[in-house]
Amino acid sequence: MGGVAEMEQVTLRVSGLCIRDGEVLLVEHKSFAPGDSAFPDSYWILPGGRVERGETLQDALCREMMEETGLSCSVGSMVFVKELLYPHPGAPLQGSRHHSLSLGFHCAVTGGETVTGKDPEYPDDEQMILRVDWIPLAELDQYELYPPFLGEFVQKGAADGFHSAVPEFFDSLL
Repeated sequence: MGGVAEMEQVTLRVSGLCIRDGEVLLVEHKSFAPGDSAFPDSYWILPGGRVERGETLQDALCREMMEETGLSCSVGSMVFVKELLYPHPGAPLQGSRHHSLSLGFHCAVTGGETVTGKDPEYPDDEQMILRVDWIPLAELDQYELYPPFLGEFVQKGAADGFHSAVPEFFDSLL
């Protein structure tokens, strides 16, 4: 399935929030909206991606984590739900270019070596992933993060502990 039929669907995505030794695992990613001044050319996001039909959320997250970072993980509790429409709600043709729902899970790394992985959907010369790194929590304000709530959310969660977190919902304008 591809083309117009795929654009009519809402994409389900999963993201992994891994924190260890005062650092969070992030992926520097090219903008999904190049040329739009509302978005930077690249930004740092949590590792993750699309859930394939027939794949559990946990399996999808473990697969995406391995593809993007070279790390295996155990998947814990859900910590956020993020909706993204592009163009944003209220804009002409809202959501016509992109509409996704991302479920964020607290994860623990269980093995592997941190590498800058690849997105198998893209050829080598069109990769969206620029690099993977562990970023100190205290330095998150120096990075262009997406979604915008991510820095504060990660720092608050790291201080409170994610294990008893109630998932927070963030709409397309946050």
